[in-house]
Formats: sequence, structure tokens, C-alpha cells
Amino acid sequence: MNARRVPFQRVGGLALAAAMLVGGVAALAARGDGPGETARRLKVVVHVNFGDATRQGNGLKNVENILKAAEAVGTAVEVEVVCHSDGIALLEKTKTAHAGTIDLLAKKGVHFAACQNTMRQRLIRPEDLLAGVTTVPSGAFEVVRRQQDGYSYFKP
Repeated sequence: MNARRVPFQRVGGLALAAAMLVGGVAALAARGDGPGETARRLKVVVHVNFGDATRQGNGLKNVENILKAAEAVGTAVEVEVVCHSDGIALLEKTKTAHAGTIDLLAKKGVHFAACQNTMRQRLIRPEDLLAGVTTVPSGAFEVVRRQQDGYSYFKP
């Protein structure tokens, strides 16, 4: 090997290493890890249209995990849980198995919305819902609208 090329190869290697380091930092920033994360706001709409209480409980655990992970990296988070069809039972005082968890999540800022179409079809009155639950004209429309507003979609 020519002795004149060795210094250039070392410089080239250093340049490659520096480029990889800069690229890695940029990738982390794009992914949302690191100090720039605090400026971002995570918005999530959780879609519940199923009546299985175990699955509903798992979904609420997912919401808790989203809140914990966002807090760990300093990310502000906004979560709305939209319930319609069989999922409306999650928000009914006499049918839910998760009133305590919903109350705790609501105190952490999670919003819970019930579909008025489903309520009308099933003769559910607003007073039949857990405290703090809001209503929306259409649960399906609310999920789509939130996605159009930049919310990430999550379905347990």
C-alpha cells in the first residue's frame, strides 16, 4: 500500500465515523428520543368498539403505559378514548368493570367520549355514564376526525 494514502484513509475513516454519529443523532431526534422531545406533543385517539371487559382492561393498561412512557421522556401527551357500539359498556356506570381505572386516568388528563348514536340506539342516558365522560354525535366520526387533527390511532 502506498504510504501517501494512509493519512487520507484515516481522515476518510474519521469523516465516515463523524457522518454516522451525526446521522444517528438526527435519527434519534426524528424518532422523538432525546432532549428535543419535550417540545413535541403526542396526541392519541384510542378506539373502543368491543365489549370484552378483559380486552377493555388491557386497553386501559395500554393507555397507562403510554402516559408513563411519555412522562419518562418528557413528552406532553393528550389521549382521548372513544367508545361506541359494544364498547360503550366501558363507560356505563352499571356495566363497566373499570370505573376506578377510568377515574384515575381521567384525573391524569385522559378524555373519555361516548357515542350519542350508540346511546340513542341502546337507550343510554347521559346520567348512565361515569362522571366526567363527554359525548360526541358519532364515535366513528370522532375517531376519524381526531386522525385528521393529527392524532395517532390506537386500537387495543
